[in-house]
Amino acid sequence: MSGMPSASLVLQGSSPVRLGISFESLRQFRDDHFRELVGKTTGQVRDDLIKRLTSASQLSFAEFCTRTPSGGQYSQYDFGPANLFVSHAWDYNFLELVAAIEDFVEQNPGGGTYFLWIDIFVVNQHIPSIPDFPTWSDVFKSTLRAVGRALFVLLPWDKPIWARRSWCLFEFFVACSCRIDLDFVIPRTERDRFVQSLCANAGNTFLRVAAKIDLAKAEAKYQSDRDHINHLVRKNIKFAVLNSKVVEQVRIFFMTEAVRALRMVGLSGEQHMNVLLNVAEFQMEVGELADAENTIRAHIDESERAGDDISEARGLEMLGRILMRQGPEQYEAARQQLDRSVKIQSRILGDDDLRVAQTRNNLASVLEKLDNDEWALAMYQKCLEIYEAHEFEGKVESIANIKGNIGNILMKSEHPNTNDLERARCMFVGALVKFVQIYGRNHEKVAIARTRLARVLSMQGKCQDAFEELWKSAKIFRHNFAEDHHRVVGTFENMRMFLTNANEVYVEEDCLQPGEWRFETGDIVALQIGDRFVVAIVTSEPQMIGGSQEYAVQVGRMMGTFGAEQLRAICGLTTLRH
Repeated sequence: MSGMPSASLVLQGSSPVRLGISFESLRQFRDDHFRELVGKTTGQVRDDLIKRLTSASQLSFAEFCTRTPSGGQYSQYDFGPANLFVSHAWDYNFLELVAAIEDFVEQNPGGGTYFLWIDIFVVNQHIPSIPDFPTWSDVFKSTLRAVGRALFVLLPWDKPIWARRSWCLFEFFVACSCRIDLDFVIPRTERDRFVQSLCANAGNTFLRVAAKIDLAKAEAKYQSDRDHINHLVRKNIKFAVLNSKVVEQVRIFFMTEAVRALRMVGLSGEQHMNVLLNVAEFQMEVGELADAENTIRAHIDESERAGDDISEARGLEMLGRILMRQGPEQYEAARQQLDRSVKIQSRILGDDDLRVAQTRNNLASVLEKLDNDEWALAMYQKCLEIYEAHEFEGKVESIANIKGNIGNILMKSEHPNTNDLERARCMFVGALVKFVQIYGRNHEKVAIARTRLARVLSMQGKCQDAFEELWKSAKIFRHNFAEDHHRVVGTFENMRMFLTNANEVYVEEDCLQPGEWRFETGDIVALQIGDRFVVAIVTSEPQMIGGSQEYAVQVGRMMGTFGAEQLRAICGLTTLRH
């Protein structure tokens, strides 16, 4: 939420608020105060109307209404045990919020009255502070669990404010944790805009927006609220996991809306073909590959009947991508469809057109999967030239992905030559820079890029640089995922293997001076010598060499200055001891 969030006001005294305003009373409130509501956000309605009406009593609006003498205007409003929690941002236009809820109720009539848990109506807005966060969050979870169902309102559809507000995302996190029913809704005006986008020849706008959702960057009015929420998410689920849950649920919702758009009457032939194309992409992204294939084949058939070669080529490209996702047995069929698409588009648009490059990039991907690396490399390089010439058109991430793919191919041979390794290094560095530019320094894709860079640096013999990239990658993965996630486990295993393969040196036990310390866990040892740390793998038990006890350890070029946090992570320690 912007401003004081609904969730932060779930307590009144020490008791949870579980009342809801009836759907009919919400509409009556809108009608009673329509002139005052026009053009106002929900936050403004709270400040200018709700707080004014309840200022004398200092009660919540629900309490104010239920205590109004019988026959009074506000005694007409009905409140009862909430059965639908409404998650929204206070920046939303209030009338659009009500319209969205209205559309949801019409589509989901249910078997009784909806009582809506909407913060400004059921929580006392005159209480500015919240109790301690851990206690309060537990109460909020029990409240949401008792309500049993949550509705998330998305405004605007193509860049929802909801996805940029810490409190809204916290509510989604809690709803997922409680495993209650989740629903999404957009008001009719936004649905019309969404359908217009599906009908346009501009690709699937929402999928591009959804791909960039990063809940770690969500905002709150108060930094302390944001810090509490971020800490809770990192402790329980990690941001990358929550990101994927949000994107998955919202994609499913919009796919349903897109399929509904296919049944609309009055669409022109071109509009219907574009809707088919975009619906197929939604279906592919949520994993409904059989449905996606059927939808895109219908698009291709309509395009052929209409004699629209470009539309047919776009369909063939989508079909190739869908077949590629169906697994290795479909790779050759995918290659054939993508090859047909490239040829049609090149003939009409020219070989250097951006749309041709996009299809060629997908063709290169399937060629790489078919181990036709030479052809794939040539295609990727041609795509890169075209994309770099159009970087201003939003192709930064495509450039990063292609550079990573080129680097992978250059490293594929059993014994890559020096030139190929250096080219691969340059490609991985370029990809890393682009991903940081798009997502910031702590995104999963940045960590993957650093892991790739570490691999080529290791093959070049630049062990210290490689290890530093692995360490940076490990920190990012630990920021985004739980300790047992395969990304975290795999990165630390790479660090272990890296140390094991380093050059063998000997560190004498008596080289430690007073005040210096040594610790070990399993087969990993860390030593502090002066202001430097040695992180190593033990290769033998302590042995007598030249009359003194020595430890044979694998360190190679791993001598460097590491902080205590790094040592804890590398060695799996929770404390450091002298």
